[in-house]
Amino acid sequence: MKVLLVCGGQSTEHLVSRMSCTNIAKSLDQSHVFSVLGITKEGVWYELSKDITRFEADNWLEGAQVINNEFTFLKSFDVVFPVLHGRFGEDGTIQGLFEMAGVPYAGCHVLDSAAAMDKIYAKKLWQMAGIKQVKSLYVKKRFDGEFVVVRDNTDEDRDVAGIIAREIGLPCFIKASRSGSSVGCYKVNDEKDIMPMVKEAGQYDKKIVVEEAIEAIELECAVLGNDDVIASRVGQILPHGEFYTYESKYQDEESATCIPARVPQDVQDYIRETAVKAFKAVDGHGLARCDFFLDKVTGEVYLNEINTLPGFTNISMYPQLMADAGINTTELINRLLTLGQE
Repeated sequence: MKVLLVCGGQSTEHLVSRMSCTNIAKSLDQSHVFSVLGITKEGVWYELSKDITRFEADNWLEGAQVINNEFTFLKSFDVVFPVLHGRFGEDGTIQGLFEMAGVPYAGCHVLDSAAAMDKIYAKKLWQMAGIKQVKSLYVKKRFDGEFVVVRDNTDEDRDVAGIIAREIGLPCFIKASRSGSSVGCYKVNDEKDIMPMVKEAGQYDKKIVVEEAIEAIELECAVLGNDDVIASRVGQILPHGEFYTYESKYQDEESATCIPARVPQDVQDYIRETAVKAFKAVDGHGLARCDFFLDKVTGEVYLNEINTLPGFTNISMYPQLMADAGINTTELINRLLTLGQE
């Protein structure tokens, strides 16, 4: 197949995307012919040099050619693998462009990408599916700059800090709704810090989710498929620090992962079943990594979120979980390309 890998992008996860692309290019089946589209933080499209060592380097655009006719370029490939994390890559926007160009692509489609990326609306879908989640509130940054709590009936309340303190309690997490890799995510322990952190999260997204903080074990499960979805064994995150921050994921060598997770088998069985259910609830296609919390106090399991374009770096959990299931990265990429064409 003639395969196009797409990396970079305009999100806060630009560099992680290029790191993932490096690992995918190294693992791509030798029978495929591939090209790499690099999107800059400013949104300019380049066809990159095929020097794999350069994708994540500062000089990644050296030898690259600007693409002037994007539709014609996209249509020249059999299938596209968008290795784009975060905004404009994982939220259904570029998937819509692929749909308009009529080119098959790996991963989730427009609706499932958009729904899963938006933590506020994903929670509503999972609530209807009967999937347990921690208590949460929706805070919106209005166009006039004011922050309000938005109720399920769409009523708005301006007493943001008071409502969070009363209904969610402290400590709590304040998160940009459509950000990834824990960017724009803050743990708040004191009521005086609520509004400063809400405003900080508001720099990343006008939609903010506030969640209760529980003492939890962080668990992950990988799913693969279109109609007949399979789930991996459960992996466990062992973060070095209070929670799994961007730095913990990509920079802190003391953070680690464990497969299978060090939790009872019945918990793992429930997570695997719920991961498939959550994926289907957003009408998922191709792949996702489903993240869960196991409450250390109550033993309850809660769905945190699902990532429809999870990291593919050499330390990322999704390819590790699939390798544990007997699907190495080369075979995994082949399956995802086939699922995209399907």
